Amino acid sequence: MSSRALIVDDHPIVRDALVTSLVSLRVFDEIQTANCFQSLVDQLELDAHFQLLLLDLSLTDTSGSKSIEFIRERYSDIPILIFSAFDATDIITQCFEYGVHGFVSKNSSMQTVVNAIKVVVAGGMYIPPSAARSMGFELTDIPAPVPELELEKPHFTPKQQEVFEQLLLGQPNKVIARRLSMAEGTVKTHLHGIYQILHVNSRAQAILKSRQLQLID
Repeated sequence: MSSRALIVDDHPIVRDALVTSLVSLRVFDEIQTANCFQSLVDQLELDAHFQLLLLDLSLTDTSGSKSIEFIRERYSDIPILIFSAFDATDIITQCFEYGVHGFVSKNSSMQTVVNAIKVVVAGGMYIPPSAARSMGFELTDIPAPVPELELEKPHFTPKQQEVFEQLLLGQPNKVIARRLSMAEGTVKTHLHGIYQILHVNSRAQAILKSRQLQLID
C-alpha cells in the first residue's frame, strides 16, 4: 500500500518547501496539501486514507486546539505531527493533551523533521529533546542504564491499563471514552490515577516516563 501524507500550512513557501523536500527524500509516495482548516476538512471528507497529518498550529481560519480536536474526534486513526514556529514547552505539552503524536519546531533541520515523521508513522511519539529536558527527562538514542528497581513496570488496575494503552496511541479523552464505553469523567479519573502512579502531571510526561521505563521505544 502506498504511503500518503497531508500537509496543512497556510504559508505557501513553507508548504511547498516541505513537499519538495519530502518528495525528494522519498519519505512518502504521495503528498496532498491544504492551506487552511476548511480545506483540510473538505479533503478529509473526500478521502481520509493518510498515514500522517502534518499540521501547523497557526491556521488563519481556526485555532490550533480546535483543529486538533476536530481531527482526533472524527479521524482518530490518522496520526498528527504538529509543525509549528511556536515551540514553547507549555504549548507542546498542551498539544499532547489534545492527542497529537508528535511535535516538531519549524526551526528544526529537515533531518529532524524527517526523523520525527518516521517515528510517528512507525507508531511512536515524538517530543523534541529540548522540551523533554525542560520536563525533567533526557532523551538519548541509547538508553542509559537504569537500576532494575526503577525499571519495575507500574501496577495499573485493568481499567487504568486500558486507558493507558489508549493514551500511548495518542487518543484524546473523548475518543478513549467512546472506545472503552466509559464516561469522559471516568477517563479523566483513570488518567489522574495513572499520573499519580507514574509521578507525572501530563500526557507528555507520561509518554516520556513510559520511554524511561522502557515501556515504549
